[in-house]
Amino acid sequence: MDDTAFYQVSTLNSLMLGNFDGVVSVEELLRHASWGVGTFEGLDGEAVLCDGHVYDGRADGSCTEQDPSALLPFCAAADFTGEAERFSIHDCCSLAAVEEALDAARDDGNDNLWHLVALHGLFPQVRWRSCPKQEKPYPTMEACAREQREFEAHAQAGWVIGVRVPPYMAGVNMPGWHLHFLSEDRRRGGHLLDLAVQVAAGRLQSYHEFQLVVPVSPEFGSEDLTQDLSAATQRVEGQ
Repeated sequence: MDDTAFYQVSTLNSLMLGNFDGVVSVEELLRHASWGVGTFEGLDGEAVLCDGHVYDGRADGSCTEQDPSALLPFCAAADFTGEAERFSIHDCCSLAAVEEALDAARDDGNDNLWHLVALHGLFPQVRWRSCPKQEKPYPTMEACAREQREFEAHAQAGWVIGVRVPPYMAGVNMPGWHLHFLSEDRRRGGHLLDLAVQVAAGRLQSYHEFQLVVPVSPEFGSEDLTQDLSAATQRVEGQ
């Protein structure tokens, strides 16, 4: 796979139905991508890929870099190339405003491509969440989300890293922006729920090639992935 393609492991519908077994290792993932988002086996925290390092923001509030052998059941990631656009945003008072600013920064005007963003800056307020690790038999992701732990910080420097998925990929992934937070010291992180930005700068890139790796497990093979889980997904993702 060349470095201009987007790389995804499993599908969102499969994750929503509770397929939390690991599919690829951190070591394998980093052969394909250096930036992105995901989760770990058993839904054990929120994965943040930051410049070739993979961190796990867990439900106990900790965040640590993961070993090469750690497994992920789901992730969406890519590498930036020389075509990545550099941009900055400032004075955004909410996550919705940040997403609007990211959309405005996209110079391709193409909603049908994949996008990757990595934004570094100072955040007057940031709120994120993570779910505790699950044991088999796994519940659905919506049931797990009822146990999620939420965290908040103020005047926090760090990273916002995420992907934008085109609308026609619903079920394979969640259309729109999916953003994770990682603190400057890499000790806190998770799935973004809200964010204010004083000033931040970063890179943004679009991709027209897409590689999907799916599980080979019997559980995945027996799942009905044609279900419309969009309402449950919206509830889980905090939209």
